[in-house]
Amino acid sequence: MEEIELDFGAITIDNATFKGEGYKFYEGLLAQMRQFKESPVQVLQTDIIHNEAIKHIGQEISKTRSSIEQVLRSANKQLKIKSDVIDNARALLSIDGSEAEIAEARLEKYYEYIGAEKIASEEYADISKLMEMYFATEAPFETGKDKKNEFPDAIALLALEGWADENDINVVAVSQDKGWKNYSENSDRITLVSSLAEALEKFQPHNKVASIIAHIREDSLLDDNNHVLEEIEQAIINSIDGYDIWIEASSYMHFEWDDTSATYISHELDNDQEGLVKVRVVSINDEAIVLKVGATVEVEVEASFDFSVRDSIDKDYVGMGGNVCTTTESYHTDILLTLTGDFSQDFDDIEVTEIEVLETIGHADFGEVEPDWRSEYEDEEL
Repeated sequence: MEEIELDFGAITIDNATFKGEGYKFYEGLLAQMRQFKESPVQVLQTDIIHNEAIKHIGQEISKTRSSIEQVLRSANKQLKIKSDVIDNARALLSIDGSEAEIAEARLEKYYEYIGAEKIASEEYADISKLMEMYFATEAPFETGKDKKNEFPDAIALLALEGWADENDINVVAVSQDKGWKNYSENSDRITLVSSLAEALEKFQPHNKVASIIAHIREDSLLDDNNHVLEEIEQAIINSIDGYDIWIEASSYMHFEWDDTSATYISHELDNDQEGLVKVRVVSINDEAIVLKVGATVEVEVEASFDFSVRDSIDKDYVGMGGNVCTTTESYHTDILLTLTGDFSQDFDDIEVTEIEVLETIGHADFGEVEPDWRSEYEDEEL
């Protein structure tokens, strides 16, 4: 096979991208970074972004610990669960170490998983250039903002630029930050993309990517009745089943909700301006390819509501019946498809070995709700 020379030899991701992927290092697109572990492409992480990630992950850990402690105290007080049982639960739900220590350990484990290299800013960032950028308000410093807040981004970008110059390697950076974008426009070494999927596609063999996407579109792999579309639909249905759904509603009565469920109605794959399904190739090897598509999913959500009013005399709540309500919601999700087979042949010979639906229904708005008075009246007649 003819070797294809790629334009980039390294990739880096900012913390906002990590956060946008939910810090789910071993799922979805972040797990696809594993393809660089044994490849010539180097994964870079500056110490600045590393420390930002530690801070944000640590904050999430702190929130979780506080929530657990609050629930345990409430269980002891409101449910009268014995203190020794609470203590056992607390021990099961605890993990040793400070928030920063736990966060750093998780990051280091992920770096090992994807073969990432941490680079020290003091070794590569040009401090004189940094000060020149600051006083001249050059990107990523922006007019009209507190420029001091942009120092971490500026140091990270200069460190990446210095590393790239020293190693004679061009870098793809993943970020939606305006300052990063403005900086990269004047950089010979750093090319910015806004999504991880787009970045991953840049590292796939160029002509092979184009050939596969053209083949998929021309032969309607994702635009006609076939087993791949059927398997995508079933994967979406499976992703909906069993997930907790947060309910938003309003009522002139006090209410509680329970027994939430969602039922699949339909989905529509994302199309481009030509009406063709948007497809990104995020990984190619000798055995399989991984594609990313997007879809808008419509579901029907059902929830049971119990209503009550407060008795002003005894200060207790009096039940006023219930209702089972439904509403329709839609949400967007990305989907990763792992395909194997001979792509030069008919699509019936292609096997879908894995479908990963990255998002599911998380909340539903029922608007105004009230008891089912008709049902209550019919029950009384019986």
